[in-house]
Amino acid sequence: MEVLYYPHSPVHSVNALARALDEPAERLIALAKRSSRLYRYVPQKKKDGLTPRHTYDAHEPLKSIQRKIVDRILSKVSYPTYLQGGIKDTGSPRSIYANARVHVGSKVVILQDIADFFPSITTVHVYQLFSKLFGFSHDVAHLLANLVTREGQVPQGASTSSYLANLVFWDIEPALIERLKAKGLRYSRFADDITVSSKMEIARDTVTQIIGSVTWMLGQKGCRPKRSKLHVRKRGQGLITGEKVDAVTVTGLVVDRSCPGLPKKERMAIRAAVKQLEERAREWPERPPAEEQKAIQRLMGRIGRLIACGHPDGQRLKARVRLVIRREPLIKHFTARRVESAAAMVIA
Repeated sequence: MEVLYYPHSPVHSVNALARALDEPAERLIALAKRSSRLYRYVPQKKKDGLTPRHTYDAHEPLKSIQRKIVDRILSKVSYPTYLQGGIKDTGSPRSIYANARVHVGSKVVILQDIADFFPSITTVHVYQLFSKLFGFSHDVAHLLANLVTREGQVPQGASTSSYLANLVFWDIEPALIERLKAKGLRYSRFADDITVSSKMEIARDTVTQIIGSVTWMLGQKGCRPKRSKLHVRKRGQGLITGEKVDAVTVTGLVVDRSCPGLPKKERMAIRAAVKQLEERAREWPERPPAEEQKAIQRLMGRIGRLIACGHPDGQRLKARVRLVIRREPLIKHFTARRVESAAAMVIA
């Protein structure tokens, strides 16, 4: 059974924690008492461009202390491979690609999403993590829980929050995965996105049981599934969105082939963006304006997604963009020479 565990000695006193974080104990205690007031609100939009995402950024010195908590405590946990989001692991790299790779070639994919995940993780949950999983003393666990929460909740956006989101089901998630494995099912979680898949056809009753088991796990921590994001899909099926049929993806990647890939619509959009760049480049001066440089960087990032998926278009499109950049000063140079030649002919 894959389980989370902390491979180091527990911290039993506030003074020992202060030494581990290289911070005065008095400062840690003072910041913990007023930590909720040490954040700035950073509103963002979700992928639909409309729904607000409530994120927060900690002010100094709390921000630096949270980074130390990540580097010296949270990142030291041994994270099982079923957890894929926000974990630095050189031995087993985690990413949206690694997450999707778990489910390639599946005949059935069950997608579940956790509603309001970060606010659902409370200071009590975090205290229990530090006291039971890490084995820290009451005082240490209480202090740490207050240093990484805001108004009794885990704030999305803080450096510690993605780690806490991975840890919150530490005592019940492994047993669920073992039960799913026994049925030949694969499980992964990328933050609040849960995916269960099967390479074989499964009965409708089994699907219902899987959904119920995941929902039960969420309920044990006061979380609930987002019903609008619950999808059960068989190979070859798509999701009907308005008048269009979209492929069902795992963390944005199509998994009904031998390796994860970008949806067809996104691949076509990237090709179109490269062509548009080539057309705009004909009008460039010696150097592209600042907004073009930013656009090129964004486009190269999108092409990088193709390359990460191993799509043959990736390297070809990357080469085309580089050719545009390299040719850009030459375009002006040769244009100037043609003008000079034409002028010389007129004079002659």
